[in-house]
Amino acid sequence: MTQSQANPRAAVIILNWRAAADTVQCALSAAALDHENLDIIVCDNASGDGSFEAIGASLAEQLPTINQHRVARGMRPFVQGALEASTLATPPHVDDASRRLWVVQTGRNGGYAAGNNVGARLALAEPDVEYVWILNNDTRVEPDAMTRLLERMAQDPAIGICGAKVVYLENPDRVQSLGGGRFLRGRARCELIGMGSSAQTPVDAGAVEATLSYVNGAAALVRRTLIETVGYMDEGYFLYWEEIDWAVRAAGRFRLGYCDAAKVYHRVGMSIGTSDDGQSSMLSEFYLTRSKFRFLRRHHPGLLLLALPNLGRAVVRELLAGRPARARNLLVAAVGGRLQPSAAARA
Repeated sequence: MTQSQANPRAAVIILNWRAAADTVQCALSAAALDHENLDIIVCDNASGDGSFEAIGASLAEQLPTINQHRVARGMRPFVQGALEASTLATPPHVDDASRRLWVVQTGRNGGYAAGNNVGARLALAEPDVEYVWILNNDTRVEPDAMTRLLERMAQDPAIGICGAKVVYLENPDRVQSLGGGRFLRGRARCELIGMGSSAQTPVDAGAVEATLSYVNGAAALVRRTLIETVGYMDEGYFLYWEEIDWAVRAAGRFRLGYCDAAKVYHRVGMSIGTSDDGQSSMLSEFYLTRSKFRFLRRHHPGLLLLALPNLGRAVVRELLAGRPARARNLLVAAVGGRLQPSAAARA
């Protein structure tokens, strides 16, 4: 086994949108990973609330302690840097004796895919970075999570994206997803695998992999060669469904993997108001609908008719509840239109 195979260089990508405190905690969790050959790139999607500066200052305060622990374990220390949108094209070189801990201003709120793509491009600008691990900023990770994921990827070079066991941060005995989800053709929708099940229940990882249609974007380890072959995430989705679009584009060339030993804790929907229980925000519902219909038009146009009854029921439900703005926005979303901010604010 080569040094690269035994200790591949990987980069964690964390995207922030007006949630600096959560993002800092996620980055600190990533900094405690037991994988030595690690970069961390935190991207702020033009939050406009001081997040970029606050994240940089908080991490700088913690950096001596982080590096003390890393050096004590024989790991390379992090070198922290800040990149503005105007300097993204010419990032500084970091000596091989250290690793990057960068806080990056993307310069615009282009959505989930766009912000993470900025980080992934910066990560892969170093030719020896073999993997990027996309983490939601409302996640925390077990110290050995990346090591376990990398072991699974090494076992099967055909795996292009590998998922973890994602549990709820506030209820870690409950699973949010085993790796990711599956696409239900007969209903033209997706569902997360294992959602709501006990985290202690034994899992057949092979059966999960056979069922996966996509890896949960809250924690997705992606092989460099997949990105070089398939391309980056499609930024046209803005939010949601970009993970399954990526998986469909990679199908036939790469497999999806699952590592049951890699555990990630997720506090769902902190930035946009997603909810696995109860009503989601208008912003969340709008982009879920818009992205779903975009995906179906691109990959399964014959299934569009199956999606219309669910859309109709949602619109009627909002009207009966006295929320006409939400109903109108769902219709606008289905045809690929733009969210009306004033209506979203009232909903």
